[in-house]
Amino acid sequence: MKKKKLILIGSSTGGPGHLEKILSALPRDFSSTVIIAQHIAHVFLPSMIKSMNTRCAIEVIEAVENKSFQGPLVVFASKNITNLHYNPVNGLYLRKCTEPSHYQPCVDSLFSSASKLCTHYDVLACLLTGIGDDGAQGMLSLSKAGALCVNENEQSSIVYGMPKAAYDLGASSQELSLDHIITKIIAF
Repeated sequence: MKKKKLILIGSSTGGPGHLEKILSALPRDFSSTVIIAQHIAHVFLPSMIKSMNTRCAIEVIEAVENKSFQGPLVVFASKNITNLHYNPVNGLYLRKCTEPSHYQPCVDSLFSSASKLCTHYDVLACLLTGIGDDGAQGMLSLSKAGALCVNENEQSSIVYGMPKAAYDLGASSQELSLDHIITKIIAF
């Protein structure tokens, strides 16, 4: 049986503009689930999602703890609701992260928890622009589990912190420009 496709994206500083460019490029017949952990204060997330819904051909929602989702959909992790789980009957759902992190939502939490799902899904993980190293360890877990892992290159990053941390760990298989990441996501 052919596995479903799952796309994970982590970003921070400069991320909203990059995410808007990615999501506006997704075609109407896009059939994958996209889960995003964007460092953002929770109070600003609803307006960002509203804006993304005006630009994206598929629905964009905020994660609700333990509420399952599947199919063509973009889901933004919320606060500390970043641990991804799978139930064969209901599909994917997110739970609260129990490990403390000063990053909210935490990309490492999303990526690390998703590494357990590589037996059920073909996973593409993308680490975009951002300060710090959030996402690098989680991407390494995904890479070891068989996910395709790419990070944004220095030339197109607003801040080359998070992608560089993943690159330095050897967690990503490719460093690509934002435009090439968009192409990779659509082809995936």
